[in-house]
Amino acid sequence: MAGSTRYSKLSDKERRVLLFRALFRPVVTAALLTAFYFAAPMDDVADVGSITILAAVLIGVGIVSVWQVTKVLKADYPTIQAIEATAAIVPVYLIGFSTVYYMMSEASYENFTEPVSRMGSLYFTLSVFSTVGFGDIAASTDPARAVVSLQIIGNLVLIALGGRLLLAAIRRGQARNAD
Repeated sequence: MAGSTRYSKLSDKERRVLLFRALFRPVVTAALLTAFYFAAPMDDVADVGSITILAAVLIGVGIVSVWQVTKVLKADYPTIQAIEATAAIVPVYLIGFSTVYYMMSEASYENFTEPVSRMGSLYFTLSVFSTVGFGDIAASTDPARAVVSLQIIGNLVLIALGGRLLLAAIRRGQARNAD
């Protein structure tokens, strides 16, 4: 399957293979990241600190995002690569915030309306990300509210700006491939 072949000229089987490859790596990465999140020792949170982890998460998401947009720009099939990019960036973002919330809860149970486990932190992250907000877990201190507010802003940036950036990269990649 030549990289210069137009997507519209690919057979259904070739398209399925491309899509499978685009999703396989990020799905496996997300599964490994999630397994690491649940298995990694995070007992000594006072040594590292939630703010340090939050900064590392934001820097990590930024690095993964830049790397993925660059891959979209250079891809033979930019739309397929954008699917892979989204499937790679979102889990890093969500697991990152889950880690921060878990560490904040471990540092002080007062940060949330109840102590949150790793699953509780992931659940809380997903409810904030999806804007569902069931209300069973809520930030109860100003630092925790600040981090939740930062995640909400990050959600908007990830969805709005990230989406626009990926679409622009797709168009640019397609224009490059058309030449």
